[in-house]
Amino acid sequence: MWAWTRRILIGACLALVVAVLAGATYQWVATRRELATTPPPGRLVDVGGHKLHIWCIGSGTPTVVLENGLGGMSAEWGFVQPEAARFTRVCSYDRAGMGYSDSGPSPRTARRLARELAQLLDRSGVSGPSVLVGASIGGFPIRVFASDYADRVAGLVLVDATHEDQLDDVPRLAAFVPLLSSTGVLRLLGMSFGPRPETLAPPVRRFARATQFRATAYNAAADELLHVRESAAEVRASRRTLTVPLVVVTAGRGTDRAWRILQQDQMRLSQRGCQMIAAESGHVVPIDQPEAVVNAIRAIVAAVRTGSGTGPCG
Repeated sequence: MWAWTRRILIGACLALVVAVLAGATYQWVATRRELATTPPPGRLVDVGGHKLHIWCIGSGTPTVVLENGLGGMSAEWGFVQPEAARFTRVCSYDRAGMGYSDSGPSPRTARRLARELAQLLDRSGVSGPSVLVGASIGGFPIRVFASDYADRVAGLVLVDATHEDQLDDVPRLAAFVPLLSSTGVLRLLGMSFGPRPETLAPPVRRFARATQFRATAYNAAADELLHVRESAAEVRASRRTLTVPLVVVTAGRGTDRAWRILQQDQMRLSQRGCQMIAAESGHVVPIDQPEAVVNAIRAIVAAVRTGSGTGPCG
């Protein structure tokens, strides 16, 4: 009986090893094929040990820099970026591990992300104070950036941005993401952190499809989730009153009273802050109601160019 039991256990272990190796091979081959078939629209810039993908279009100052939400990539700004590029230069980028960017060191906290963004802007030739636009949890790194690099910020747009005092519990699955992603399980199940490619602007859907199942993207998003409370603490500690124009774009649908109160609190981050309501949008405003984000960016750019001392919504 023991001999048969041992044979069964050995056979099960061998089958598991074969399955893991097959899954890892499937994940690696599929990723290589997708990236080779659809190269990045922008360029890769070394920020010190790894490269980040940045994509700039349009012309004029101030430059607008777009920061994604959790698991997001530059393609998610496909409705916003070309419209804003009609009146100024606009750059979207992929945080480390996301989209076409290389993976970066852990922990992926707000301050690390802000520091890497500063290096990216330096090394990609984005000079002068910029307007930073952060969606959802992407509001964390641009708020830290605004405090740590105040002279490099011309204005802020927070798009239904996460507040440091309202955080949900971290999903237990996050700790297992590295194993599930590297062995192709998440790809096989069709799971990804970002929005579905078919919801994005048609010209950029192919970039999202080519990168949505990268193991680095799963791992980076999980890392950011696992360290989100540390990021919130960094945002809270860096908080100070800003003097640059600020627009808080708040989703009009699917929000509760606590979220609306904290959105209004973010409006008070600046002496020149104001709020715009995206009445027809849920949380993903750049996709649901992109014109609301474009209008907020236009208001900030106008305030910067005219040197207006009042709020941009007036």
